Amino acid sequence: MVERWGLRATLGCNQILKDGQTLDFVTITSHERLETFEQTESVWVSAWGALYNALKRQKNDLTYMIVPERHKDGRMHVHALWNAGVSQKWLKDNARKRGLGYQCKVVHISSAGYATKYVTKYIGKSLDFEYPARFRRVRVSNNWVDIPKPTTPDNALQWEYVGTNGALSVVYDECTAKSYAMIDKQTGEKFDDVDLGTIVAVS
Repeated sequence: MVERWGLRATLGCNQILKDGQTLDFVTITSHERLETFEQTESVWVSAWGALYNALKRQKNDLTYMIVPERHKDGRMHVHALWNAGVSQKWLKDNARKRGLGYQCKVVHISSAGYATKYVTKYIGKSLDFEYPARFRRVRVSNNWVDIPKPTTPDNALQWEYVGTNGALSVVYDECTAKSYAMIDKQTGEKFDDVDLGTIVAVS
């Protein structure tokens, strides 16, 4: 799960930067009077719709990836990657108007690598907590880049995307044992060396 979302973060951030748009990592806190995770989540659900509309007025093609985090005090705050291009003051003022916390942070990101680190860090932390049923640990806009299916002669196969050396090594051993092919996602060529940035073809 963490590796997959890390890859989606990288792809989405690369696209935003490639298009010459602003990429920011933001943190939005919950209102300080709310004491429990349930209270903060409930307010977020109603507040996000209004804040989203305000953001869309600033950036019509708003693209975002949101990762809620359960803080050590049990309350929820939210981290996001987006191309909204709003200032920290704008976010503080507009989040507060919607019933969210007054502490907000906007950090400009110039590399997708940093963005991926943020996302994997907070998704990894979220795995330590039990969340309500149907709680979505990661939320993305409809226009956030998805992981593409490979366009190679082997695209009829099932594909597994691997994002860490450890995970890739395990899959490499499994594929060797089963005589499956490993395909480079950039070139479509088969290869034998374990390396990052690969796709495993499973027949």
